[in-house]
Amino acid sequence: MKLLVFWKKEIIQMIRNPRMVAVIFFMPILQMLLVSFAMNNEPQNIRLAVDCTANDYLVQKIYDKAIASGWFSKIDAGDESPFAAIQKGHVDAAIIAPPGGFTKSVGAGDAKLQLLIDATNIIKAQAIEAYLNAIVTSVIKESRLVSSEPTSVINFKNRVLFNPEMSSRFFMLPFIIVIMCTMTILSTVCISMTREKECGTMEMLISAPIKKVHIILGKTIPYIGVGAINLVTIVTVSMLVFDMPFRGSIWQFVLAFLVFAASTSAFGILLSTFCAVQLQAMLGMMIFLFLSIMLSGGIAPIDNMPPFLRIFAYAMPLSHYTFLARNILLKGSDWGYFLAHLLAIFAFGLLSATFAMRRLKTTL
Repeated sequence: MKLLVFWKKEIIQMIRNPRMVAVIFFMPILQMLLVSFAMNNEPQNIRLAVDCTANDYLVQKIYDKAIASGWFSKIDAGDESPFAAIQKGHVDAAIIAPPGGFTKSVGAGDAKLQLLIDATNIIKAQAIEAYLNAIVTSVIKESRLVSSEPTSVINFKNRVLFNPEMSSRFFMLPFIIVIMCTMTILSTVCISMTREKECGTMEMLISAPIKKVHIILGKTIPYIGVGAINLVTIVTVSMLVFDMPFRGSIWQFVLAFLVFAASTSAFGILLSTFCAVQLQAMLGMMIFLFLSIMLSGGIAPIDNMPPFLRIFAYAMPLSHYTFLARNILLKGSDWGYFLAHLLAIFAFGLLSATFAMRRLKTTL
């Protein structure tokens, strides 16, 4: 009987806390839906370009069939070379016909076709290779230009770019680096601010002869420094132990980290304004980190997600920092690509900082 009364008390206390009810009942449903929608590793919306002459009938038919399959989307690389288009992130794969034309080479019994694939995402790269090889074989068979099996006539030359070994380690290491930096900075900033309120020392900071911006900078800059030390350590270990490449600019890498760290710190300050105790701050961080990781494109491609989830995915700074980390480390990021994602991270940070300043003023 006493145990039943105790249980009743706990249930009443739980129901009285709407945030706890939301975490217990709403979050598992949301997580299940996100995992179901976001965790689709079958590549879709693959950006495919073609480099051939206008009268190369077979290559055009291969390209049209690839687009009609629903897996690929049409991309016009313009005057860019296929390699440059892939390096800049404009294209995922490119079909390159031989100088004399693929149709002519098939008729002569010596078919040669080159396929360039961006392998920074190995799951997508492996699927692209399998899809296109199957489509090319099918088109050659339908053309009836060869009497034997098409696979015995076609000389595929697949060039897997930026991760030729198709190593899943190189695919995941930049993502792990991004997650570690996010967790370090977000947790230290958010919990540090919440601890001041929980211990009752925030009033002392406010009453001190310093401005609000000084409090925020004082609470964020030291932890950004800690995050930078962690970043250098993790990248160094990855390069020494796992032979991870570093093909991009060190200045791009540093600038991307600083903007991302400032943006994450601003969100950490904003999150702390909604939390009275450290436990609430930890729950809030877990929810945000789960959503960010699932929608970042680090595990499953964002292009595979439904349109309404892509909006949230591209709003998350973790998504853009994951793109930048992989491109800088594995490719050597183009400045246009770099600045586009950097501005997205900066916009999130600016928005978070603006709301954090307002919340800090009205709630303390």
